[in-house]
Amino acid sequence: MSHVRSLYFGGSLAEIGKKTLEAYEQRRPSEVIWNITNSCDLFCRHCYVNADVSRAANELTPAEALDLVRQIGEAGVPLLFLTGGEPFSRPDLYALLGKAQEYGIKVVLSTNGLAIDDKAADQLKGFGIDYVAISLYGPETFHDDYVGAKGAFRRVHEAIGRLQIRGIKVGIKTTVTAATFPHFFDLIEVAKGLGAGLVYACDLIASGRAVPLQEKRICDAQWLQIADAVVDDVLATPLGGLEYDIGANPSLAMVILAKLKARGADTQKGEARLRVKSACPVGKGLMGINSEGDVLPCSFVQEYNVGNIRTLGVQGAIEKLFALGDAPLEGRCGSCDLVALCRGCRVKAYHHGASILGEDPTCLLVRKYTSGPRHPSAWSQSVPPTKP
Repeated sequence: MSHVRSLYFGGSLAEIGKKTLEAYEQRRPSEVIWNITNSCDLFCRHCYVNADVSRAANELTPAEALDLVRQIGEAGVPLLFLTGGEPFSRPDLYALLGKAQEYGIKVVLSTNGLAIDDKAADQLKGFGIDYVAISLYGPETFHDDYVGAKGAFRRVHEAIGRLQIRGIKVGIKTTVTAATFPHFFDLIEVAKGLGAGLVYACDLIASGRAVPLQEKRICDAQWLQIADAVVDDVLATPLGGLEYDIGANPSLAMVILAKLKARGADTQKGEARLRVKSACPVGKGLMGINSEGDVLPCSFVQEYNVGNIRTLGVQGAIEKLFALGDAPLEGRCGSCDLVALCRGCRVKAYHHGASILGEDPTCLLVRKYTSGPRHPSAWSQSVPPTKP
């Protein structure tokens, strides 16, 4: 995860970024990403957990889940992401939010937005939630087809309106695939039109439902187009504007860094931070936990764990994860001059060669490329209103 604007220019997420960095430097978990359930009412084509309406057989019980929040709070974790599946599919969601509120943990709720009616929005506000990440993949017909639910696009926009009325900030998350890429640049404009504060652009991970449905990654040149768009927008208004979060593609963060430097931006502060906590956060304070309590170096690699939270506890788990961050990398990543800042995508390394410490097969730094022209659609010219 790399928050481009905040990393280099002190954007809206700079303060929480400072807290997560301090936690890592003190050998505490810096952020926990917890898939609290695998149950979901959508059927997204790229879903890395292959979520459906069923629940995992050994899902953490309500008592175990509450105790986990307690441990997270007592460990001084500054940031907790609750995701799924669909978090609203878990009946004790509000109990978990209440416990997190007791400990003063900043919670980001990652949701498809369908369950956010007026009552739910009021509840989120009451539990101190000030940031919600909602999925959006393209214009109405495309989005509804991609997530497998007619009307989902409309309900997302209504949910965003309800949250904003209550002062809850919204981020738009999207997975960049061959199917969604044609809509990506319009998505940026749509996010601005909706008043979102962030766009999370995540690379496709070849796991879960993406494998049998044969979802495809975009090519290097297309990623370069995204890098150019991000750099252009950030430099146009460096002290304010849309935040960009790059997911599962740390070499893209290195490309963006090089482009910023080439255009005269002062990147020293951001580079110094990356030398401590790299663009790939595996072993650098990040803790993933799946619905059954398995402790993951990253939530995108559900099939690789270092043990279960029931037996390890939060403190035991983070020590095992820190060991991964302290270990030298193999192959091209290990010999790269930018290894300290980047560390490659550990999930893709594992999927490619069965080693979590192996080289990232999707690295953008090892090939020559040109970005080429962008081909936006007309979607962003017809953004629907966000009123609920």
